[in-house]
Amino acid sequence: MSDRAHKAAAVDDFLQRALGGGALDVTQLEAMARAAGLLGKRQQIQHAKAFKKAKRSLGIRSIRDGFGSMGKWAWLLPAKPVKPAKKEVDCTKDANTCEQARSVFASLNGLPPELLSGRIPPRWVHGIARLENHQAPREVPAHRWRQFINDCHTFLLAEENWAERAAGHGWNDLELFGCCRRPLERLGNAGLLWAINGGKVVELHRDWAVIERASDRSRHVHQRERPKANITLPWIGLR
Repeated sequence: MSDRAHKAAAVDDFLQRALGGGALDVTQLEAMARAAGLLGKRQQIQHAKAFKKAKRSLGIRSIRDGFGSMGKWAWLLPAKPVKPAKKEVDCTKDANTCEQARSVFASLNGLPPELLSGRIPPRWVHGIARLENHQAPREVPAHRWRQFINDCHTFLLAEENWAERAAGHGWNDLELFGCCRRPLERLGNAGLLWAINGGKVVELHRDWAVIERASDRSRHVHQRERPKANITLPWIGLR
């Protein structure tokens, strides 16, 4: 396979995974693409040839979220891609089969099936489930990686419905789970879940959250911040 064909396949795969759970803001999508090494530092995703071609072939649409100066552009992948990578269950034709597929996926990953059909973005559920098969990054000790995964599961399963609340307040993937190559050295640039470290969320609002530390039960505020260009998602890979 040529370098061009290899990159085209990587871009297709990236977009299908990144947009699999719904529309994403173009700015966030660009940050993720740069972190994955698929987009240059100054490239805009809508002008990059590989992404333009993939957008057409997958049937991705540009949609406007909001009005005036507050509006943002996002990319949306249709429910049924124009060129799917493999045959998938058609949920509209066979709801029972689709529900069984969700249940099987959930049982394999130790997650309740209801998470896959609730108000929590499916990409969060799928992404966290994929962490179980990832080795700890070289820059993160094994015990700290396991703690991060446990904190992610607790976040999804909490009786307080933190994940659902976060989605309702508009927190995005990178603001919750994002990190740089050395997340423990730059926790200020990492997502909310990296800051928990065995503690617990006790408040969650549109622009900030309160975490109770596991060591002494003291509380500190985690501010919601716009993702930096070098931030990626842990289930996509820490570079």
